[in-house]
Amino acid sequence: MVKYYSPQVEPLKNGKFKYSIRYTDPSFVGVKKSSTTMTKDTTHSRKLADEVVKKKIKNKLNKIDIKRITVKDLLKKLKANLSEQGLAPKTLNTYFSFFNRFSRHFSTRVVDSISSTELNVYFNDLLYKEKLSNGTVSKYRILVAKIFDYAVQFGYTKSNPTTNVKINYKNEREKKQDRIENWYLTDDELNLFLNDCLARNRKDFYYFFKMMYLTGMRFGECSALLIKNFFQDSDTHIWYVTISGTLIKVSGHEPERQEFTKTASSYRTIALPKEAVEIYKKLSKNQNSDDFLFHNQRNSQNAPISIYSVSRCLRRFIKKNKWKKHISSHIFRHTHISKLAEEGYPLDLIAARVGHRDSEITRQIYLHITEKRHREFDKAIQNFK
Repeated sequence: MVKYYSPQVEPLKNGKFKYSIRYTDPSFVGVKKSSTTMTKDTTHSRKLADEVVKKKIKNKLNKIDIKRITVKDLLKKLKANLSEQGLAPKTLNTYFSFFNRFSRHFSTRVVDSISSTELNVYFNDLLYKEKLSNGTVSKYRILVAKIFDYAVQFGYTKSNPTTNVKINYKNEREKKQDRIENWYLTDDELNLFLNDCLARNRKDFYYFFKMMYLTGMRFGECSALLIKNFFQDSDTHIWYVTISGTLIKVSGHEPERQEFTKTASSYRTIALPKEAVEIYKKLSKNQNSDDFLFHNQRNSQNAPISIYSVSRCLRRFIKKNKWKKHISSHIFRHTHISKLAEEGYPLDLIAARVGHRDSEITRQIYLHITEKRHREFDKAIQNFK
């Protein structure tokens, strides 16, 4: 939408007056100016001049050519542009996955023809028909805005329709409360799962999941661990591990180590419990410093443990034990957070250990566990004499 600034009136040498209006519009960068000449500087003359100048501006803007392009073709250009920006492969995969989803819905539509109303309906359907969470839809809105920002930037549309989008988010209060209980495992549940790995002769998974639980690492961080990431302090004799990379899946290739972490705060060095040190010593025997610590024992190429094999293991366990609790690899990280909260460690130390600069999930788990401990204390104090 065009934005007008306060008009300016300048006297000319010939006795007339120049009436000017500066304006901006999403179809160009910067501020432009249009003007007309008045014979007199009166209120009536200014009113007429204002109408003349604004009509000139409107006609000028209507002449700006909008290049017609379909959503499908625009996204091809946007993907190529993002690929050249040096973004992390995992970030690109996330972007491209949603772009493909958006394209399936609007594929053949001309970009400039899509309205805010249509996007409101699209987001509403994601929430209430496809049952996506508020958080997911909120992220999708950001990516849709990125699509149209790119379109405005290169002249495929005059304005970004997401600026007028209003999403009717669901009330997820009860869902969040129930979900917190499913974000971590109890001691019995954890032992049941780890023993199941041993019963199926999957020691590789047993050691891998146990390391995740003992350290609070993400799947990608744990699977990307190299032998050289572990070291012992010569003074304190405490063992540490430096988390400096993550394992990613690149389309058409085997999983590979990305030499940087998910975020800047994810790069960290943490102390290891004795059980984690035992796992490291056991698995690092006869390995080189640049080798992965964890390997899939059923892969002849000695490949690192992949997210696909881990997900398959978890699904098999859920089906076998008829669990209603949803389990992903992240649950071992959350279980680590819950145990530290249970032990009374401060939230800021826990967040630093797991590489969370500001995590709502970490905070919610922490508050949930501490509230449970307070309730237990309230019950116990009844017998205080």
